[in-house]
Amino acid sequence: MGINIGKVLQKLTIMSPYFIDFEAFQHGTEKYQMKELCIVDVDRPFSPLYYLFKSRTRWETLDMDQQRTYHYQSHNVHSLGWYEGIIVYCRKCVWREIQEVFPMYKNGIFYVMGKQKMDYLQIEFPKLNFCEYKVTMNTLPYLSPNFSCIHRYHGEHCACLKSYRLMKHYYQLPD
Repeated sequence: MGINIGKVLQKLTIMSPYFIDFEAFQHGTEKYQMKELCIVDVDRPFSPLYYLFKSRTRWETLDMDQQRTYHYQSHNVHSLGWYEGIIVYCRKCVWREIQEVFPMYKNGIFYVMGKQKMDYLQIEFPKLNFCEYKVTMNTLPYLSPNFSCIHRYHGEHCACLKSYRLMKHYYQLPD
């Protein structure tokens, strides 16, 4: 049994991968309004960075089309209410937290499912190395039924659960 020098060098220069996902409100072509964000480090899977963001805008100030779209997303996609959350999304605050929680972020790869999400995250956090993880929800493995979201169960479109499903898929790949 020989040592694969290529894999050894890769592990020395690149830290373990991170898996990131988010859920957001979005109407038409407007910028995402981040609602939920989760990042899982495979070296520390039981310590994810998880946020549930409250809206900075009052529901009553939205136009009717936005309200319809967001109502649909709340009830049929991510199942998170407009007013759920603890803090308002702050890119600089999240960035500081990423640097603190994941000090080796410069050497890591942040895998995200979907090009549109990856493009958005590259704009929000340009110092992170993103890579599109090319799978679909249908090809991701399921988690144990007793595994749940940090916040509460709110369906398959949970950023927390998707991050862990991505990690599980990664581990199931052949070497």
